[in-house]
This record gives sequence, C-alpha cells and structure tokens, in this order.
Amino acid sequence: MIYTALAALLIVGIIWYLEFRAYSIPVLYYHHVEPTDPARPEVFEAQMQYLAGKGYHSVSLNELYGFMTGSSSVPRKSFVLTFDDGFYCNYHYLLPVLKKYQLKAAVFVVTGVRKQSLPAQQRERSRGYPSRTGENMESAERFATWDELNLMIASGLVQIEDHGLFHDRVYRSDKVRGFNTGLELDWPVWGDKRAGTVNYEAGSSLAYKNFTGDYKLNEHLVNFIKDNSLDPADYTTMEVLKKKYREYKARNTVKSIYESHDNYLHRCRMDIEKSRKLLEEHTGISPGFLCFPWGQYNKHVIELLKDTGYRGAVTTDKGANVRGGNPYKIKRFKVYRSNMAWFKRYFFLHRSRILVTLYGLFYGWF
Repeated sequence: MIYTALAALLIVGIIWYLEFRAYSIPVLYYHHVEPTDPARPEVFEAQMQYLAGKGYHSVSLNELYGFMTGSSSVPRKSFVLTFDDGFYCNYHYLLPVLKKYQLKAAVFVVTGVRKQSLPAQQRERSRGYPSRTGENMESAERFATWDELNLMIASGLVQIEDHGLFHDRVYRSDKVRGFNTGLELDWPVWGDKRAGTVNYEAGSSLAYKNFTGDYKLNEHLVNFIKDNSLDPADYTTMEVLKKKYREYKARNTVKSIYESHDNYLHRCRMDIEKSRKLLEEHTGISPGFLCFPWGQYNKHVIELLKDTGYRGAVTTDKGANVRGGNPYKIKRFKVYRSNMAWFKRYFFLHRSRILVTLYGLFYGWF
C-alpha cells in the first residue's frame, strides 16, 4: 500500500514538473493572411481575439530565447507569432491586427527578392494575388518592400528576421521525381530545368549539397522533345520520357556530380552573410534568428549560424519549446485551417509538453 502511494506521488511529481516547471511555449507560423487563404484576415483576427480574450501573452523571439536558455522567464500563458517569407499581406492585413490587440510577431523575410518601394497603383493591382506560379512567387509586388518592413519595425510590435537570400533549392540526389515541363511552378531550383530534362529530388540550398545530373542525358531528352514537337506538359509525353530515360541508362553510363563539402560550406556561409548584410543595410538591425527555408537544416548550417552571430533558428518541426530546449531548433506548428475548434485544440496541445510529445510519438513526428 505504501509503495503504491509512493509510486502515485512520484507520477504526480513528474507530471507537475513537466507541466508546470517545463511547460511548452507554442510557436505558431503562417505564410499569408490573404482573403483567398484559409487563414484569411477575419479568421486570423478571430484567432488572435480568442487568445487575447483568454489572457494569453504574445512574446517575441528574443523573449522565447531567454526562456529556453534560462536567462529570463515569460508568463506560462505565452505564445509566439511567426510569419514566413515577408509577403505584402503581412504589412497590409497583419499589422493592423497586431496594433489592435497589441500583439508581437516575427516576420522572416527572403532578403534577395524585395525592392525599396513600389508605386501605389502597381501595389494595389498586386493585391489581387493571382495563382502562385513561379513568376508570381518571385514577383517583387508580392513581397513587402523594405520601406513597409521598416514601418512594421517602427510599430514596436514586429521583429524582422532572416529567411535566407533567395529561398532556393538544389537537386539533392539522383532520385528521379519526373521530368521538367519548362515551367517554374514553385520557388527556384538550381540546375537544368529545360523542358524534358530530369527533375531530381530537391531540397533547401542551405541544407543539401548540390547534385548535378548528366548533361548528355538531359541534352538527349531535350532534343527528343524538340525533334518530335511534343508538349512537355502532357501526361503522355511524361510517360514517353520515362521510357527514353530507361533506354538511355541501359546503353550509357550516366554521370552525376555532387558538390564538395568545402564548397557547400562556403556557399552556405556566403548566402547567410549576404542575407544578413542586406537586413542590416535596409533596416539598421542585425538579425538574431533564421527561419530555415523549407524547414530543412543540418548540423553544419547550425554551426554556421552560431559562427555568424545568430542566436537561434526556427524550424517546421512540431513539438515542445521548453526551458533548456535548443534555440537553434525552435519547434513550430503551422496554422493552415480556418476551423476555430481545430485551432483551439492544436494550440492547447502545443502548450503541454506531455500531450504534444505523446501526440507526436503516436503520429510519427519524432
């Protein structure tokens, strides 16, 4: 009987420690707050109104860093707001909500794609937010300008941080994902993307060494498309290309080249340093945090961040952010639904170290 009571007390003590001494700070992340998105402006405001009404405090990444490293504390009912890419809607729709409820947020900007300012008429036309093709994704009209970012900083509510120079990708392995159509439908990828060329598995340029496919193979496929006047976007063309690819491999040695480790590290350092310099030049502030493009990272890029002066980094990994946690692997959960009941459940889940860990183990997060 005594042993049972002691065991029960031990369990209660562990739960008390995990929930009240090692509690988790949820870090939410969004990309857009646009009328066409699930997290449209009125949905986002309703979410923030709910949190403010329940007594939750928005804290900055600097405050989260202090909490995780043990140098300072934050209220137990705290959360962090983050936005990736630095789109114009963050300035146009997000900032008024932050001001209304006096909430803090961090906006991670892709530094190499924005302009100082844009004509008002051009900016207003861009508010229609056409379908997200590669052209639109890289269009400066879609991103907040440096002037607008500085206005967000001046509000005292927004922390502008780094999301890399171009948010680009590299081919990361010889795993074939298909064949290129000649149209860029996403953020840029290094390598040969002409119609008919091999589309290899891709990943963040900061997280992976660059893989270069066989040039002669690509020339063979490109010429095949041209000589036969095939539509590269047609499904049947893709099937024919698969056959041609297999035939070529059966007759030829397919060469491939991986970037050297030293070149990879040098390239990543240049990317990080250039991006950091742009932020310093245009905002007068040195970034303290990086948002890993595509949520992909490794130990090498983390060491580069430490060496370059960054205090931490955010991921797209789910989980708990607790005292003693790694500030270079800050966990976040994406808000991608408009359903308020879902939002409340997921937010509550990420406040609890025990619940989010059990949930993550069940769904294979870790």
